[in-house]
Amino acid sequence: MKLQHLTTALLFVLIAGSVSGQVNTEKYRKYLSDDVGFIFNLTTTFTVKSGNTEYTAYRGTGRLDYNGKTFDSFIIGNFEFKNTTDEKIENQGFVHWRGITHIAKRTTWEVFLQRQYDEFIDLNSRNLAGTGIKYRVIQFMSKADSAKTLDVNISTGLMYETEEYAVDNENIFTNLWRSTSFISVDWLIKEKLNLTGVFYFQPAFNNISNYRIASDVTFEVAIAKSLHFVTEISLRYNNIPITDVKKHDLSIQNGLRVEIR
Repeated sequence: MKLQHLTTALLFVLIAGSVSGQVNTEKYRKYLSDDVGFIFNLTTTFTVKSGNTEYTAYRGTGRLDYNGKTFDSFIIGNFEFKNTTDEKIENQGFVHWRGITHIAKRTTWEVFLQRQYDEFIDLNSRNLAGTGIKYRVIQFMSKADSAKTLDVNISTGLMYETEEYAVDNENIFTNLWRSTSFISVDWLIKEKLNLTGVFYFQPAFNNISNYRIASDVTFEVAIAKSLHFVTEISLRYNNIPITDVKKHDLSIQNGLRVEIR
């Protein structure tokens, strides 16, 4: 990775880290490589609508990886903003760091830190620190076509969560321990066609009915060597929201991913 590319990646991450729901970072893991060194990915979309519906929307995700022989690490920054001529209708973002140590052929021990915000569920900030064990249940490669692969992983761990909500001109603070578990599927249907899916379940230790669910399905098609078209369906569910908001959020998004090596 060239120095100017690395500098651009670090600047993006620092900008994203200056901003602060629930984030499904497992979906980004498919960009990890067996090559030692740095990799940078940038995905961005810009939307303008006028006429009967008028708004502008921005979305950007930057990720910087370091792949080592026994230790991998990545940091992700993401922001989403949408506004009409009169008001903001979306404003959210996060930054997430994860360290991964390989302790067996199919098993890794991981630690992570995260900071997040979402203005439209009244979330000023959500901070996480946690750890877990991930195990690869299925690792399949077609003998007839090495471009066809299937990976299935499961993970379980724990995390400490602190949140700050803005309600009626007052700030509400919460902190608790949660279990965090997921199952992920990464299916490379053929060389230029990839389907991934992730499902998280995060109950509180002191009250199992206080749980959160996150699920993502991503469909990606390579349209050039370093350019990919991406469709993503995301669902977030909070069984006991802190403020007077709906329990679920659903989004469907299309965009491009640019990979620099």
